Amino acid sequence: MLLALAAAPSALAAVTGSCSNCHTMHYSQDGGILSEWSGQGPHQSLLTTTCIGCHTGSNRGGDTPFVFSISAPLYDSYGVEMGTDTLAGGNFYWVTQAGGDNRGHNVAGLAPADPAFPVPPGFEGGRAAADGSIPGGGGWPAGQQVTCAGVYGCHGSHAEAHSTSAIKGGHHKGQSGHIVPSDPFTADSGYRMLVGVAGNEDSAWEYQPTPSRHNQYKGVDSPEVLTDLSTIGSMCARCHGQYHDGSGNVGSRSPWVRHPTDYDMGNTAVASEYRDYGGSGVNTYQVGVPLASVDVSSVHASVSFADDAIVTCLSCHRAHGSPWYRAMRWDYVGNPMGGGCAICHTSKD
Repeated sequence: MLLALAAAPSALAAVTGSCSNCHTMHYSQDGGILSEWSGQGPHQSLLTTTCIGCHTGSNRGGDTPFVFSISAPLYDSYGVEMGTDTLAGGNFYWVTQAGGDNRGHNVAGLAPADPAFPVPPGFEGGRAAADGSIPGGGGWPAGQQVTCAGVYGCHGSHAEAHSTSAIKGGHHKGQSGHIVPSDPFTADSGYRMLVGVAGNEDSAWEYQPTPSRHNQYKGVDSPEVLTDLSTIGSMCARCHGQYHDGSGNVGSRSPWVRHPTDYDMGNTAVASEYRDYGGSGVNTYQVGVPLASVDVSSVHASVSFADDAIVTCLSCHRAHGSPWYRAMRWDYVGNPMGGGCAICHTSKD
């Protein structure tokens, strides 16, 4: 599954080099299937492997982001300290292990479907991306697994059945830094190939991030009705919409039934415990418990509580997977102090 990709410098985040690093002119040769494929394929777009094949490996600060490792990735309490090799989204490794169903997304081709969730938890079926496409076309067949991209995937357009078509242009036109979709209807112009989503992408995909070098996620203070389709929260809500629903105080306002999301901690009183996020008077950005901001034109090294302290799904979870329950960024279940919870709930530490 390991594939050596010749990529451009990470500042460009686009694949370059010989076309044959990723593509083949023919699936067969000399009357048989190419031996290095071991009978796998053929693949779409004349690719020599799949999304998983390209992104399998161990991160060492190189030019290719690996989201699946065949051996346990290095991960500290939050997965961010020097010496760890987990990127921003985490790693699917833990999902593939025994009992790993609750460690991340059970992506087709990597792990069996999770019998506890025949459809994504909180799926509503009516939340669209900026291009108007809806996961599953509005419905989700029981047992259908999530895919990397496409109709049932996270990346690219949900209107495309094939993953490569869904993210067309994304690898050739890859970008990092401040990303405001030039065309909200295409994957190649969106943050992390997420249609219509804006953000500021770390050129190293958060390999060993620091307060001044990390992803800056786009968010808005909208716990009642999430309508800005350029936010990272709107992306998660496409499949988990009920966790973003304002009706019945479900994650919308006090008294909280679910943890608030798309909520700006700048709404709290100046003397509240939340204003100590990152340390009173300094409020250094905590890469282990990230907050989103309305303005993503630059990376925030500290938090001012002026539209830059917005709690999102990614404040607590990793999109791909983690070693902890429910793909949490830290050991919420096994830590009596809640782990990273105390970063925001500072009086509980």
